[in-house]
Amino acid sequence: MTPLFDSESLPSHEQLEEGAALLRGFATAEAPALLQEVARIAQAAPFRHLVTPGGYTMSVAMTNCGRVGWVSDRTGYRYDPLIRIAERLGRRCPKAFLDLAARAAAEAGFADYDPDAA
Repeated sequence: MTPLFDSESLPSHEQLEEGAALLRGFATAEAPALLQEVARIAQAAPFRHLVTPGGYTMSVAMTNCGRVGWVSDRTGYRYDPLIRIAERLGRRCPKAFLDLAARAAAEAGFADYDPDAA
């Protein structure tokens, strides 16, 4: 049996279905810089527990950055503009996130990807 995190014995690029690819270890080298950016984002937009349309509090806390962010409340699930957060972070996702997303998308076959949320 292959250990859960033993990526050396597994393919680094695995096509799952048309339009879906698994890129094992793709961000490993950038992990420290990405974690620093998450900490910076969490300072501007602290992690929070969203509420579902049914009124239940989600067990997982989240934060967002970018032009839009995923939100959930009594009115439903959606992407909304992140004006307050975007202003504090310079209106865009950190460059490290944008670069990683664009490279991963290109590797998976989606050239010219422009991420709007993280």
